[in-house]
Amino acid sequence: MASPRSLAALGALFALAACGGGGGTSTPAPPPAASTEAVLSVSLAGGATPGIDHLWVTVTGLALHADAARVYGDGDPGWVIMTLPTAVTLDLSDPALADGASVSLLKQSVSTLGTYAQLRLLLAPSDPALTPLASATAKGLQFNEQVQYTDAGGAHIVPLEVPNGQGGLRLLTPFNLSADTTTPLSIEWSPGQTLVRRTATGGGADRFTLRNELQLYNQTLLTALSDGNLQIDGSIFDSISGQLDTSQFCTGASHAGCIHDVVATATSLPADGRFHAEARTVSVAADGSFELYPLPSQSVYDVVIRGGNMETIVVHGVFVDPTGILRPAPTALSSKATPIVPVLDTSERAVTVTNALAPASGRVFFGQTIAGTGGSGADVPYAIASGAADPATGRLLQPVTLPGGPLHYASFNSTTDGNGSPPAFTTVTPVEGAGAWSTWSQGTLATTTSATATLASGATTVSAPQPVAASGFTPGTLTVALSGTASSGADHAELIVANDGGVVSVVDVSSQIASHGGSTTINVPSGSSATAPGAAIYAVAVRTWTGSTEGASAHWSRTGAPVNLSTSASANVNLVLP
Repeated sequence: MASPRSLAALGALFALAACGGGGGTSTPAPPPAASTEAVLSVSLAGGATPGIDHLWVTVTGLALHADAARVYGDGDPGWVIMTLPTAVTLDLSDPALADGASVSLLKQSVSTLGTYAQLRLLLAPSDPALTPLASATAKGLQFNEQVQYTDAGGAHIVPLEVPNGQGGLRLLTPFNLSADTTTPLSIEWSPGQTLVRRTATGGGADRFTLRNELQLYNQTLLTALSDGNLQIDGSIFDSISGQLDTSQFCTGASHAGCIHDVVATATSLPADGRFHAEARTVSVAADGSFELYPLPSQSVYDVVIRGGNMETIVVHGVFVDPTGILRPAPTALSSKATPIVPVLDTSERAVTVTNALAPASGRVFFGQTIAGTGGSGADVPYAIASGAADPATGRLLQPVTLPGGPLHYASFNSTTDGNGSPPAFTTVTPVEGAGAWSTWSQGTLATTTSATATLASGATTVSAPQPVAASGFTPGTLTVALSGTASSGADHAELIVANDGGVVSVVDVSSQIASHGGSTTINVPSGSSATAPGAAIYAVAVRTWTGSTEGASAHWSRTGAPVNLSTSASANVNLVLP
């Protein structure tokens, strides 16, 4: 595992880079031969995982392309594929990854130089019917991608359903590979943002699929010191750390009357400026510490700290200097000697979203606004809580829990703050009003953020606003012809359509098992947009299972190539029941 480097280590590196003068003469070394290769270094970080015990994933490689609209598996020769020597299986909920550290996936030479528009994280197949790879079985796993969670019925282990497994997980941050240069990239995979809970059949454990909210951060800041052989990835300065007082934290399994599941988030304004969105989220450790690292290549964030039975904390305008020139130390909001003291508040409430989202694969957000914190022409809310809808029904399976009490707010002063002593906090009422919230939603890649509605103080139900179709997309259709005979006595079947953002549509076709197939037309977006490249290029699959043993009996059959509706309003697909 790797965490942000210490100041002492960086000082030693600069000392090495500076030495070499004084005392006699020497023959200069000949200049190195010109290189035609770059070095790509990629690491993976986990994130906050409230409600999830473990999220195991098995990474097999990476794929790069200069065109953001290309879909992996389309046969284009422009793909640069980098296969790991050995597959890596890791737990994104492990405290070593969830609390702000990362693990190196590869550091490898690349001969195809230039600017790349996308990177794909390639995973081992998640189908339960397949034997897990050696790296997964060595961890004692049943599946290559696996979720473990605990509820009133005990601990449950289920496969993570990766809807577009053959296409990998796309990340669109551009990066450049130049000769004789190391490019360090870091992938953030926060389980809290990506996992989507689905309804189980036959009374079994809930299922989980994936919404692709992964982030790619380019950390090309300090890459070569001394003679070029001494390499460091990223910068020790591009982190935000802090310490909370833990006297009110829960110490056992019960969460009654104590603070629990605390997370810290660095937020920033997205392109549309509609709300303060998550840039990096980590769990606050049991000892109260947190470290927001890696971060995108910007200098100012708003930090939101929230948790169960706890009033929300917001620090506005936190300054980070990735170069270490303006701030000669990483930004520390507090320390063990002077921790931030969270306020216990048991007035949190569970809110049920009463309507189905359209498109069904949506996510509902709840936030609160602080005057003077900015946005697109006006102050906008901070996203504090959210829930993802089941893509088969468009409904959230569980209520969303909203913190109680007022907000605790501080404005960061870059000349005095960030050295371990907390900034001065004041208690503020959100713009929405005491106990009131803003709520909005986001759909698939082919939609934009919805309008914002207000949840009144004390309300426990809400009808969420619907996302809006993005410019460039119109209704399209996929007609899927099923044939064959389902194996293993399957009595359930569904068609799953996914794009690079995750599941777009789910249709129950269980009735076609007995008739050995049939035809189904599915409505999906068609068209294209520069702001959502490849949104109408789909992976289509059929999943069958036995209701009484869903997790273990699932079988998948997938199309061999992506289905492109970017320039056509309709397409036909043939699939055989697995």
